[in-house]
Amino acid sequence: MPSSIYIIGLVSMLNDIATEMVTPIIPILLATTLASGPIVLGLVEGLANAVACVVQIYAGRLSDARGGRRKPLAVTGYLVSNVVRPLLGFATAWWHVVLIRSLDRVGKGIRNAPRDALIVDLSPLVMRARAFGIHRAFDNLGAVGGALLGALLITAFSSNLKDVLMISAIPGLLCVALFAFGVREKRKAVEQKPMVYALHWRDVPPSARGYLIAVMMFTFARTAELFIVLRAHELGASTVHALMLWAALNFIKIFGNYAAGAFADRYGRTALLRVGWVLHSVAMLGFVLVSSLASLWIAALFFGFAMSISEGVERAVIGDLADERARGALFGWYYALVGIVSIPAGLLLGTFWQVWGSHAAYGFAGVAGFVATGFLVMQVPKRV
Repeated sequence: MPSSIYIIGLVSMLNDIATEMVTPIIPILLATTLASGPIVLGLVEGLANAVACVVQIYAGRLSDARGGRRKPLAVTGYLVSNVVRPLLGFATAWWHVVLIRSLDRVGKGIRNAPRDALIVDLSPLVMRARAFGIHRAFDNLGAVGGALLGALLITAFSSNLKDVLMISAIPGLLCVALFAFGVREKRKAVEQKPMVYALHWRDVPPSARGYLIAVMMFTFARTAELFIVLRAHELGASTVHALMLWAALNFIKIFGNYAAGAFADRYGRTALLRVGWVLHSVAMLGFVLVSSLASLWIAALFFGFAMSISEGVERAVIGDLADERARGALFGWYYALVGIVSIPAGLLLGTFWQVWGSHAAYGFAGVAGFVATGFLVMQVPKRV
């Protein structure tokens, strides 16, 4: 495995330390300081993921058109996110959170497709899912570190959430420097195509369209992840307790990421993806039974295990379906379509939660996951 794969993993770890010092705080910030409920949380997350949709497609296609030079775009995306994200500390209204979170996601939109296409470029074909497993393992390690560091800062340094948000800039800027100076990409001659190519759905390979639609459908199950922290808050958990739960959830993911990638490389990536999606859907239904913090911990840990199976494999399948000359564009479509669906998914889950309670929201997410898995079975061959 090339060393740059591990360096990209370290970059994601540092970025996720910065991100996860902030992300679990957002539901609490909205519920307390800004006096907003689940619908606003759904709006924040939906708009944040969707606002960068066009950026996702253009960034991926641009990395293709530049002869496969993906690193400059990835570095730019990390820089934008890590400069903007700490500004949440100055938010005084819910729409400030929407704006800042959306700009954060613009940075994510710039970097994600080029970075994932770069992982495909660098990794051997027979180890592609493992490469994404390594990346996700480091990413989840960063999520654990970020949540624990946030809890430590609140406990030992300051209970002011603004201080935590400001300190998150330090690991964020370190990750930018590491990507800029530590990652080496292959230089290769790639046929350049006009930028309009990426804007037409008809140009997406037919073999990939069904898969992308299945992923869009599954987004209705995936969007419920951040609501776990809100549920902990509703059940009486302190901010530190919620951060510890978030850290434990991501810690569980670390162990499954690489193992799932190795298993997928050997037995078929789509086959394992189906298993991961089914377990994810079961986990969503498990949250319906949650009535105490103890049961929430059990449900969250099982959910973390379920997610670890499909996280890296889902993107490795994109690498399998993409033409070498359009890998960035297809990853751009992947992230863009997920972002587009995030708006109705976030608002719908937030509305279910606020009107009928958490049980209705998680029940809907579980059913949506099973429907998406069924569509995946019909549209994509078992072994890709």
